[in-house]
Amino acid sequence: MDIKNSPLKASLTVAAMTVASLLTASFAQANTQNEVQVRAIDFEGIDDTLYGGSFTRYTSTLKGNSGAYLISPYLQRVSSFSGGYNNIDGTDIFTLGTTLYLNEEWMMSIDGTYADFDYDFGDSDSTDIDVKVGYNLSREWQVGAGFLYSEQNFNGIIDGERFSGRENDNAILAFTRYTTVGKSGTGWDLLAEYISDDADVIRGSARYFFNPGLSVAGTYAHINAPGDFENGNEIGVEVDYWLNEQFSVKAGYQRQVDSDIDADVLSLGATYRF
Repeated sequence: MDIKNSPLKASLTVAAMTVASLLTASFAQANTQNEVQVRAIDFEGIDDTLYGGSFTRYTSTLKGNSGAYLISPYLQRVSSFSGGYNNIDGTDIFTLGTTLYLNEEWMMSIDGTYADFDYDFGDSDSTDIDVKVGYNLSREWQVGAGFLYSEQNFNGIIDGERFSGRENDNAILAFTRYTTVGKSGTGWDLLAEYISDDADVIRGSARYFFNPGLSVAGTYAHINAPGDFENGNEIGVEVDYWLNEQFSVKAGYQRQVDSDIDADVLSLGATYRF
């Protein structure tokens, strides 16, 4: 059958044009308020891969055509609530978080993580809480401070002897963010953070948006280990690409440098807003 002039070709053409028009209309009016993310992270030296997902509910719609898609909640100052689940080697990891923009100047975020571990000789769990308060000196520049709290509980039996314990730790942090991305969706998004603890941490990232959908980021982290422990230095790169205002894919790679330990990390993820 000659498909070039057949009724089938005409039907397919009409169907394709109809789908294209519907998608175009949908994307042009992509004011979204929900976000779903899925991820897979492979750690060098660990046989199992972490798989996870999260759901975010924004308190108001994210407007389309208003800057870079990836950071549109920050650019538009839209508050959100989120929850997620991750699993690696049978370990359950739960997350909860919120980011609140009190007004054009003040922001507060609270993120919590709970993990439950099972071992042959016992079990343990950990809780981590990250609280930040930020203030916008201008539309482009944000500064802030916060604290980290972590707690570990463990129980088990070794050589017939039962043991249990609890440990906790606190740290303070300071951060800054400078963003030149405007409504055109191009420009820089720069972040830096310092954590003061037994092992001080300095980390930062520089992301450049070529257009509203495509950005590339470079990351760096330095851990100033106490005593005779080896300091840590980590570099990374991430590419984030939005096919439209609703769907994106990203890939990242991180590597430990100046160390005899292989600690490469490869991550893949996807985001859908609706």
